[in-house]
Formats: sequence, C-alpha cells, structure tokens
Amino acid sequence: MDEDAQPTPFEQMRTYLREIGQGPRAGRDLTREEAASALGLILDGEATPAQAGGFLLLQRYKGESVDELRGFIDAYRARANLIRPAVEGLLDIGSPYDGRKKSIVVSPASAIVVAAAGAPVVLHGEKDMGPKHGVPVGDVLEALGLDVDAEPPAVQSAIESHGLGYMHQERFAPAVFAARELREEVALRILLATVEKIANVAAARYSIIGIAHLPYKDKMLDAAGANNFERVLVVQGIEGNEDVPTSRPCRAFLRQGEETTELTIDASQYGLKAASKEEMEGGDARHNAEIAESIFAGQKGAYRDLIALNAAVRLWLAERAPDIAAGLDLARQTIDSGAAAEKLEALRAVAPGV
Repeated sequence: MDEDAQPTPFEQMRTYLREIGQGPRAGRDLTREEAASALGLILDGEATPAQAGGFLLLQRYKGESVDELRGFIDAYRARANLIRPAVEGLLDIGSPYDGRKKSIVVSPASAIVVAAAGAPVVLHGEKDMGPKHGVPVGDVLEALGLDVDAEPPAVQSAIESHGLGYMHQERFAPAVFAARELREEVALRILLATVEKIANVAAARYSIIGIAHLPYKDKMLDAAGANNFERVLVVQGIEGNEDVPTSRPCRAFLRQGEETTELTIDASQYGLKAASKEEMEGGDARHNAEIAESIFAGQKGAYRDLIALNAAVRLWLAERAPDIAAGLDLARQTIDSGAAAEKLEALRAVAPGV
C-alpha cells in the first residue's frame, strides 16, 4: 500500500471509533478537527450505517468534550444554508427539535410578543423528530397560521421585515435532515440534538436554550459562546426546555464573554399567577396555538403571566430591557396594547395561501 495514500472514509471512521471507544482509561476525546471530520463523514453518507450508529452511541455514553462539540458545530454549519439577516440584536430560540409531550409549548407565543416589542427572533426545528416525537415549536407556529417551510432567503426577508422567522431543518440543513432515520434507529437523544440548538445558522447575537441535566451546562455554554453568541442563557425550564415556569423557581445561567452568572428566575417575585398542573398539561399544536390566540385577544390569567414572563426573559437577554421586571412591563404593554395580536396577523398575512 502506498504510504502517502490518504485513508479512505471507512478507515478514517475506524480510527475515530478506536480513539473514543476504548473506555475511560485508554480512550480519548477527539480534537475539534477530528470531530468535524467524523460528523462530516456521517452527514455526507461516507461512513457505513454501523460506523455512524456506533460513533453516535459512543459519544453519548462517553460525553462530548467542548472541542468535540465545537467540531460538530463546524460540520453542521459547513453543510447548512446560512443566513445573515440585516437586523440588530437577533435572538435565537434553541428549542429541542423533538418537542414536548407533557407540557404546553410557550416559546412561539412569547417569541411573537418579543418581535412585537421590537426584538427580532428566529426559531428553528423539524416535524415529528425523535426520540420524544412531541409537539415542537414549528408545529405551533404552523397552527397559528405562520409559514414554517420557507426557503432560507424568504426566512431572512421575514426576519428583516417582520422581526420573526422560522428555519425548517429540511430547508436549512438538508444533510442533517437526511440523518433522521439513523437518529430514529439509535432511539436516544444524540449529539445532533445539542448541536442543532446552538449551530447559530442565522448569525444571531443572543441565544436561549434549555437543559435538563445541569452538569452539561458548562459544555453547552462554552460551545455556544464560541459560536458567535454574545449572550447565552441556559435555562432549566419546563420539561428541561427553554421555557421558564411560573409554578416554581428555576435556575438559569448567563454566559457573557468569559463570565458565567447564575440566577434564579422566580415568578412569585413579580406577582405572577402560577399555572396549575392542569393548565400546564400538554396538548396538540392546535391547543397550544389557541392559548396564544386567547391571550392576544385579551384573556387574563395564568397563561398570560406565563407568556409574559417568558417574553420578559427574552427581552432582557436581548438587551431590550435592563432587567426581567422591566421586560415584564414591556411584554404586558405589548400584549395589552394589541401589538402582539397585530404582529400575529402581519405574520399570517405573508404566509402562503393567505
């Protein structure tokens, strides 16, 4: 064999698998470049199915290093359709693509309030994604009558003209979308579930993401912070997602530059009504859309407080309010003035078929 010959994709994947698969003593983390290469081979279909599945499972059980996460993000972005909306202070909502089953989805309604208050927002996701196969943010936006299948240039235009856009993974990261069958077969949440939340495909300055397992927060903050986000908020929210509950205090961690600050977001400090267990129970996309519509139509109560609090957190994160209390005042004004309802109608008006 020619010693100068480059290894084949099959040989490369065998090397990566050997490096990470020999246990805690003999194994090692990959470098950023190696991690990018490995995920690239999987997304390009050059790794065999057995190699791809083995690599993803080994990474899950080993735990990704920060450099590996950065490499995986590099591979994702290299195959994504990137956009750069000409707006100031774009906020990226990193909601889990596999959605929610146990609780309502607050981000779509809160995002509309935030956009109506003047802070541009981008959401992203995919339909019927495992392992949870819950209700994702895109399904709720679709039930509200918004366009959730636009091509990248149209999404960029929507963010610039209306302050809100939704990035459908099939349109923005087709190579990752093509791996959904592999993800289904693996049956566990794998590295792509983290990477797709923080890949920053729209060049946003701010990001809010949820986390279920707090020991993972530092890795996520480091990886997201290295991905051009200026302020990143990791929230131990509803069902481990990015939505802040009103029924209990929740921990959150703000990364700005090299500093991380822990805070507790407690709705009771703002005189908000806690949503009951029954009110928090999940439903289909239409159920979640109807909650938003009722609040924008003037209904008071626990749902309004829940949507307003989450809008407040996002407005503060995006530096449109000096603190959460001021963000709450702005969110309430935006809802009560009818601006949120007007924003929803404006977004519906540009959707196909309207």
